[in-house]
Amino acid sequence: MVAATGCYTSHMRTSYVVAGDVQITQSPETDAAFAYEKSTVSFTNHVKGIGANSLYQYRFLEIPSVGDNNQPENLVTASYYRSLVPGSHPLVIVLPIWGTYTYPPRKMSSFIQNHSDGRVHVLHVHGERYFLDWERLAVAPDEESFLEVFRQAIDHQRVTMIDARRLVDWAEQRPEIDGDRVALIGFSFGAAVAGSILTQEPRFAAAALVMGGAEQHKIMAHCAGQRLNEVRARVARDFGWDAEDLEVLFEPIMHDVDAANYKGLIDPQNVLIVDASRDDCMAEDCRESLWEALGRPERLTLNYDHRRAFYSFTPLGFNWLRYQIWDFLEPRLTE
Repeated sequence: MVAATGCYTSHMRTSYVVAGDVQITQSPETDAAFAYEKSTVSFTNHVKGIGANSLYQYRFLEIPSVGDNNQPENLVTASYYRSLVPGSHPLVIVLPIWGTYTYPPRKMSSFIQNHSDGRVHVLHVHGERYFLDWERLAVAPDEESFLEVFRQAIDHQRVTMIDARRLVDWAEQRPEIDGDRVALIGFSFGAAVAGSILTQEPRFAAAALVMGGAEQHKIMAHCAGQRLNEVRARVARDFGWDAEDLEVLFEPIMHDVDAANYKGLIDPQNVLIVDASRDDCMAEDCRESLWEALGRPERLTLNYDHRRAFYSFTPLGFNWLRYQIWDFLEPRLTE
């Protein structure tokens, strides 16, 4: 095991790009699709116990969504790890990979608690359900019904992006949180959504996006994965569509939630992108589009496919990627 782990880590990082001197030229105005009326954010929270260590209190947070976010009871739910160290501290928001793996967000939330000495709060957002209704997609009787399922999924994503902006509003209301120092972390599809959020919300002080991408119509048309492979096989059989057809059909549906169609509102010096050179879900042009949209920020590229790149986040890779993320965020939040 030790030998295998050492071999893995010795080839893990294949390239490193420092953030370029790119100026933000877009005025900090949100696209109309993501506008909302700012007001006091109502919420409930229940104390559940301690967090990853005795410096943190674990609270279960519930906030009503601004619309249909496709989550239970249309709620935004989160595990809020509130530091018990006196004073006003930064907040790190960790997004879920909606409807799928919980390991990266959970482990990153615990890692920050265990390495921050109580100097930051952590909000781990939950994402029990996919935005996309896979069951309805599988039985959609015709082309228009099939595409309508995708339209509804994109609206769930749009609502979720507004909800993320309201989490910053919530943070600004809390006396224990320094609302000027809020960071965002996303993994895989959560990183794609996080990238889009950063093009609409200028208040994030820092962000780390891991194995994400932009041009979501291309991701959906080509990403290797059992569910998407089944969808492509189904539409090829029933509708005669290939992957290129899906790109064309999905592009106008997904346009409004795609980071590639906006310029980031966050300083690229405060963004870390981690991607994989052989990613079989986030194609090269999708990864490049996200990097360009966010102003060519600092970038770590691993020589692996999508799934294997996450080994760097586990004990098999000595938790190397967890350290990289925290080492990037810490000085931007706590110094």
